[in-house]
Amino acid sequence: MSREIFTFTHREGLGRLGRLRTRHGTVQTPALLPVLNPSDLVLTPEEIRREFGEPLMMTNAYLLKRRFGGGRKIHQMLGYEGPLATDSGGYQILRYGEIEADPDEIVRYQEEIGSDLAVILDVPTGIRASREEAEETVRLTVERARRAVELRSDPEILWCAPVQGGRHLELVEECARAVGSLDYQVHAIGSPVELLEGYEYSDLVDLVMTAKRHLPPDRPVHLFGAGHPSVLPLLVLMGCDTFDSASYILYARDNRYLTRERTLRLEELSFFPCECPVCSSLTPDQLREKPEGERIRELARHNLHVLFGEVRRIRQALAGGRLWEYAEMRCRSHPRLLEGFRRFLDYAEFVERLDPITKPSAFFYLGPESLRRPEVLRYDRRMEEYEPPPLPELLLLPAFEREGVRRGEEVHLVRILPPFGVVPEELEDLYPLGQAVAPRRLDGEVKERMSLSLYRYLQRHGRRYRRIVLLCGEGWEFLKEACLRSGLEVEVRTSSGLKYSKPGDKRGKRNKG
Repeated sequence: MSREIFTFTHREGLGRLGRLRTRHGTVQTPALLPVLNPSDLVLTPEEIRREFGEPLMMTNAYLLKRRFGGGRKIHQMLGYEGPLATDSGGYQILRYGEIEADPDEIVRYQEEIGSDLAVILDVPTGIRASREEAEETVRLTVERARRAVELRSDPEILWCAPVQGGRHLELVEECARAVGSLDYQVHAIGSPVELLEGYEYSDLVDLVMTAKRHLPPDRPVHLFGAGHPSVLPLLVLMGCDTFDSASYILYARDNRYLTRERTLRLEELSFFPCECPVCSSLTPDQLREKPEGERIRELARHNLHVLFGEVRRIRQALAGGRLWEYAEMRCRSHPRLLEGFRRFLDYAEFVERLDPITKPSAFFYLGPESLRRPEVLRYDRRMEEYEPPPLPELLLLPAFEREGVRRGEEVHLVRILPPFGVVPEELEDLYPLGQAVAPRRLDGEVKERMSLSLYRYLQRHGRRYRRIVLLCGEGWEFLKEACLRSGLEVEVRTSSGLKYSKPGDKRGKRNKG
């Protein structure tokens, strides 16, 4: 395929704000694909497009074949002229063990009906598979991916090869390398649904990140079955560009009401905590009193508003350089999700290589997890190579407080800036050092990092200075321990509002003003 199908304008972490080009239209990513059941369209694709403005949707080629057979294009079957993606029946294999179709047949059928984005019939691993069972699913998936390349004839279809392996991460890596070497435009992460349903977010992170590390970085990645808005920011931060969900209708059929943080039951609600058209025009009592079909339809509309609203917030966070911060805040909505975010931080060294060096927003410290953001890791590496200027005196000053400090030309000013640690004056204007915001009352993890950063600086460079002075105001007394540990002679001054200048400077008087 010669045309450029995926481009992006903003990125953060592994997340990308981009555009995916299909023959029936261009799709803004990250994108949520509502899943359409061809046998029961509670909301038609055209209704979804008109109300939500999102064009790309997904249905199931295997179910389409059973219901409609051949002879017509998918857009005729569903009455929709926008882009349509088709899954292959892999989910049905995961649920029921097998389906009445072979992989070649499914490939040919998707070409016959003219899918915009099509998925090969892979073999899902699931999360309970033994090593031997997982090996077989990977072998068959790769074999089918190779075979599908030979069968394909329509150059306008974007073909997707999923990655299988489940919990067996070495097999996930093997599968990602194998399918990534083939001629595909899109890849997908297979077998996440059971992990999502079981709140096993740490294992989900391992699955996604293992696949992402070994797939071609220029290809978009899809995640199957991402049903809840709370997990979407983390998925995008890990580099998932698209994700499908049937949750909006499945929850509606079960009288479940989506919020950004959790799922509630309709019978529990006294008020609607939402501003969507459904919740603005109805009360919970009124919705409960509607006939079943209408109630399901209105609940499905509400659930889609919540999902698409979260996608829009994620896109804006990407455009504004705040996705990492947004994901960190959102992952605090559930303890297991926070656990998953912390597992993601174990991959920070890999992510840092792809994270932008500068961003259009300030660095907000939100808690100990912020200490492992790419900006902090990148600064640590910079300081390992740093050499101070040849000045005889060192003045250590907590934070960026400039008032009340006067100094001579032979003094090297080094600030202690949370959460980064030691920041020489000549580096202050580098991003994000001059745009970092942290609480005034420091937590234990930040204090430990500040102390360690100061100790390392003094150990590495302290002996080149003739005189070292630490101006240590209220709340920063913990830095004195780092000075003592260094074994150097450090003059510590703790008076609030202290002014300092080098000896001999006539302006240099200590005072409380």
